[in-house]
Amino acid sequence: MPLIDRRITVLYTLFYSLVFSLWSLSVQADETPYYQLDYTVELQPEKDRAFVIMEVDRGDLLRHIEFDVKRDVYTNISANGEFMIKDGRAIWKLPKEDARLSLYIKITHERDPGEFDAMMTEDWAIFRGDDIIPAIHTYEAPGATAKATLEFKLPKDWSIETGWPRKRGDTFRIDNPERRFDRPTGWMIAGDLGTRRSQIGNTNIAVSAPKGSNLRRMDALTFLGFVWPELEDAFGESPKKLLIVGGDDPLWRGGLSAANSLFLHSDRPMVGEDGTSPLIHELVHMVTRISAVKEKHYSDDWIAEGLAEFYSIELLYRANGMPKERRNKIMSKLRKKGAEIENLRAKRSYGAITARAVVLLDELDREIRTRSKDKYNIDDVTRALIPIRKVSLDDLREATEDLIGSNVKALQSPLLKVPKAD
Repeated sequence: MPLIDRRITVLYTLFYSLVFSLWSLSVQADETPYYQLDYTVELQPEKDRAFVIMEVDRGDLLRHIEFDVKRDVYTNISANGEFMIKDGRAIWKLPKEDARLSLYIKITHERDPGEFDAMMTEDWAIFRGDDIIPAIHTYEAPGATAKATLEFKLPKDWSIETGWPRKRGDTFRIDNPERRFDRPTGWMIAGDLGTRRSQIGNTNIAVSAPKGSNLRRMDALTFLGFVWPELEDAFGESPKKLLIVGGDDPLWRGGLSAANSLFLHSDRPMVGEDGTSPLIHELVHMVTRISAVKEKHYSDDWIAEGLAEFYSIELLYRANGMPKERRNKIMSKLRKKGAEIENLRAKRSYGAITARAVVLLDELDREIRTRSKDKYNIDDVTRALIPIRKVSLDDLREATEDLIGSNVKALQSPLLKVPKAD
């Protein structure tokens, strides 16, 4: 066969192989067993509660679910199919079609005496989706996956904001690629709201609070525009949408992050007198989603909290928000704050532990830069930890050694010994 004919034959073979492969993938996608999962949440401020309905078109795919029934939080639970509550746990075997479960959920929750991390008034409500939709254990048919929506029914003149993409009106698309069963988590705010929006980098950002709140919405958006490029450079990724929710007393006087949103009390500054930024701290938690491996008598929570606090300083510095001299002074003050700490691996990281953790991570960053001749820095370590999520000292050590080799001096600190059990 002439050479040109052989080439034509090979090209035809490759072309038809490609067409067949694409067709096969299309068929496989069409054959993925999907079920429609629709949540409806009716907010009832006069009773400080939400009426929640969960509907599934194909119960033959989402066959069986279970969840813990929180006493005095979930009430009047009912469902079609086979439903029972046993030992504080709801057990539901869905009918094959048109499955429906409903319940009432109390909204207001007191986190500390006189301070609330969820609250409903006659004018507004702030809460997490995690609290109004129970954490559910599912028993699906093999490969079954949800297509989920969340619809709100609101009092007159109320609006709603969530960290999820809006489908239409007060309905949102819920899609978590990491899970087959989609649950609407994250911070949500409804009521008579003041909301400011901006597209910063690749992210749609909304800052929302009840009208009349002292939350500085435009300050927050301006601040984020200033620091956001550094955040994207550091972590290599950013969410498509971010919701920042805030409010005044008696809401909890701090910051709390979720996967697609965060809460910040209106009294919290963009940058504190100690040079750290509560807003950036919570953003780092939200973007990295790094948390700690916890053992019986200790944890590595210092890594998650230390990284969030370290970057709350470092990203400001990189964005030219402070000179090097200021950064050095901040690190010196944090060293003094954590001077009495003998071990970072407590059950929970608190102020002094977190301060000392920041100093250690700064030392680690400098060691990485020096040993790699500025080829790597702590960003490379953090990006390696992000997919792990629940991280330990071993994970931190391995991620660092992959870059610069063994015998990492900063991670040989006596602060990192396994503490003795009480």
